[in-house]
Amino acid sequence: MARTGKTTSKPSAEALLEWYAEHARDLPWRRTRDPYAIWVSEVMLQQTQVATVIPYFERWMRRFPNVAALARADEHDVLHAWQGLGYYSRARSLRAGAQAVLDRHAGAVPASVEALRALPGVGPYTAGAIASIAHGERAALVDGNVERVLCRVFGLGGDPKKNPQRSRLWQLALELLPERRPGDLNQALMELGATLCTPKAPSCERCPWRKPCVARATGRQLELPELPRRPKPTAIAMAAAVVEVRGRWLVTRLPADAPRWAGLWQFPSAELGSGESAERALGRVLGVPVRVGERLERVKHSVTRYRITLDVYRCALSKRPRGGELAWVRPAELGELAMPAAHRRVAAKLTTLPKARASTRARARARP
Repeated sequence: MARTGKTTSKPSAEALLEWYAEHARDLPWRRTRDPYAIWVSEVMLQQTQVATVIPYFERWMRRFPNVAALARADEHDVLHAWQGLGYYSRARSLRAGAQAVLDRHAGAVPASVEALRALPGVGPYTAGAIASIAHGERAALVDGNVERVLCRVFGLGGDPKKNPQRSRLWQLALELLPERRPGDLNQALMELGATLCTPKAPSCERCPWRKPCVARATGRQLELPELPRRPKPTAIAMAAAVVEVRGRWLVTRLPADAPRWAGLWQFPSAELGSGESAERALGRVLGVPVRVGERLERVKHSVTRYRITLDVYRCALSKRPRGGELAWVRPAELGELAMPAAHRRVAAKLTTLPKARASTRARARARP
């Protein structure tokens, strides 16, 4: 593994812990050693900013205060509580993990990394966080923030996502851990990366590890870590149908194996093939001819590496729809459904729309 220089001194765990004690943000999951609460917070924080997570975490803990409550909850209720955080597979994995804890460990979240890793959806990072922060185990963790800090402090080049660099980072993270307060050091590493050792504007002069930092000594802070270029986002065009009959709106539930938003409710939607019209695409999904009217909304949003443009149309049907799991719901009931953020935005807009102008005949044929 490439190194860009030699550290002038060894990074001190004590110095980092002192800094953390003075500068750590007051976050709700840091006020407890409950392993379940820490587990929930770590899953929510994956690919999501702290400010976004805080209100979700607090509502979640009120609704599902312990492992048993989550394990016994209906999946729809879990997804509804999660909606807006995105990456819904995280919520499903968290529920599955809680069920496994209830079945295998009588509802007590295990302490060892090995037992934690055996739970559905628990990877090495989450296992290290729960074991060290909640149980005081000397278990390492490496997330994006820790990865950035270690690459800079030790001057590590190469792709940190691949071996041997990845293995080296985990080894360094373990070597840095003291026998006492390993969880605090792990949190300090993450806090350092989140608040000072940031990707584009590191605050080196305020860093407790500025003296031993190789990247600072060699002026390579912005070059490390050497992350590969992200692939260009894939553009996807979609159409959604807003169908209203006798005061109810048509919604469909995505199957469990859907590539995005599995198990969530949405307004009937279709991905447009090359040159395909919204009318044809929506008819393909609903299994009946669709008459597409005015466009009500254009919603742009991102899901992983996809950039989706969703055009929402007022539509009318001449027959009962046949595709997938369908329901006709009143406007007040839309808020009870677990829906992707883009479709929740559409649902909010529906309250401001005049009633549909579909013909009496079309309404009669397509009525719920």
